[in-house]
Amino acid sequence: MNGKSLLILAVAIAIGLGAMVLTRQMLSSDRGKKEEESREVLVAARDFKEEETIKPDMVKVVRMVKSAVPPNSFASFKDVEDRWVRTTMLEDDVLVEKKLGPKGMPPGLVANIPKGMRAFAIDVTEQSGVSGFILPGHRVDVVQQSTGDKNELRAETILQNVLVLAAGQVFTRPEERAVQSRTVTLALKPEDVDILVGARARGALSLTLRGVNDHDLVARRVLKPAIDPEHAKRLKAEEEKRLKLEQELRQLKEELANRVVEPPARKPSRAPRIATIYRGIQNAQRIRTDLASVAELEPAEPAAFPEGTARGARVGSNLAHDFEGGSPTVP
Repeated sequence: MNGKSLLILAVAIAIGLGAMVLTRQMLSSDRGKKEEESREVLVAARDFKEEETIKPDMVKVVRMVKSAVPPNSFASFKDVEDRWVRTTMLEDDVLVEKKLGPKGMPPGLVANIPKGMRAFAIDVTEQSGVSGFILPGHRVDVVQQSTGDKNELRAETILQNVLVLAAGQVFTRPEERAVQSRTVTLALKPEDVDILVGARARGALSLTLRGVNDHDLVARRVLKPAIDPEHAKRLKAEEEKRLKLEQELRQLKEELANRVVEPPARKPSRAPRIATIYRGIQNAQRIRTDLASVAELEPAEPAAFPEGTARGARVGSNLAHDFEGGSPTVP
């Protein structure tokens, strides 16, 4: 082996040793870095059931890489003391805030009502309640049944993707088995409560169960009411009759408003009926005979008829004669 070959061999050995040292240093640096980025996390020491209150023997502390730790986790038992489990958990599951009930609040319906929502219960039967398979945590649609104008039955979906809070008195899901209940409690927005109260007064309500992760809202199908030609014809005739009567009434009002009311005709006044009674030439009386009671007027002129005349002699025979309008008439 010549000197050139020995030189090449020495260079190769040096490069290999350098690479080995560099690799060892890198591995040591990565190991120290990972140890620095790990942290202690509280996990379940066994399987948890819903609404179980957490005890010290139910949890344990393990060290995990910081990047693998979920947000809102806990590091010590003091952080979860006297809290209860919302959902089922398996052994070694990390305890996080959303899986635990509020601190200081006992488990039950009130703790499960989401913020801004209202709990509303409706009556169900085996048919309207999907044979008891509607459980807390499920999602349902609310269907209303009503009767149309011709007593035909109609159905309409009025609410969709509604969260179920409880089935009867059960607030947690009992391992996916059916629950025979008479009521189902839903989590509704305040405006949806008004809709459901009005719908319940109009007809029966039924629930339809949605599948897992099926939260899509379906556009409502608007049903056009069936129109009876004969009924529509009758309605049109009644409307035309009503419009005609309104027009005639309007015309009659206008005529009455424009009509001039003439004053009633006055009866012609009658001349008073006056009678003169002569009790001698110098004794004459005038009276009204057209009144209810006889009214005596002023005495007649004493020298109306002079004595000694033939006319005066006839008058002096105590005969009474009528006068019209004060004018004597002597036969």
